[in-house]
Amino acid sequence: MKMKMKYAVVLALVTFAFVGCSKDDDTNPTSDKGVLKVTVTAKGYTGEEGSTMSAQVIGSNGQNPTLWKVNGVAGTSGQSIYDLNKEYFAGGKTAIFESSSSYLAATVTISAAAYSKPFTLVYKIEQGGKVIVDQTKEILPNTTPTVLSFQY
Repeated sequence: MKMKMKYAVVLALVTFAFVGCSKDDDTNPTSDKGVLKVTVTAKGYTGEEGSTMSAQVIGSNGQNPTLWKVNGVAGTSGQSIYDLNKEYFAGGKTAIFESSSSYLAATVTISAAAYSKPFTLVYKIEQGGKVIVDQTKEILPNTTPTVLSFQY
């Protein structure tokens, strides 16, 4: 009986040794996700009183805020939130946010609400050159405001 118990203990220890000591453990996750590109269009949006339309990006490389280009113009060092609001989108404009380098984490938030005139929200998110979100949403008056949040 004692011999069987010893074998069971040795077998358990050997099993835990193989399971607990893997060379494949990723102790330093990679921060190289590639560039994140966000394109937002508010087709038919007039910016009327009572309506809202905004797009915001924020990111970090783990130590510093991610620098973003907004419509091709680079942000400033230390800027952490990049936000375009209803005044920008009035007239159905398109906004393009693009991280200037790799990032560790990023959040994209898009908010839209129509007061009396409906409009169409078109948004696309690309990560490392691959499209991961490509959607169109009708924003109708007298409905709950739309708030979309994506985290990468």
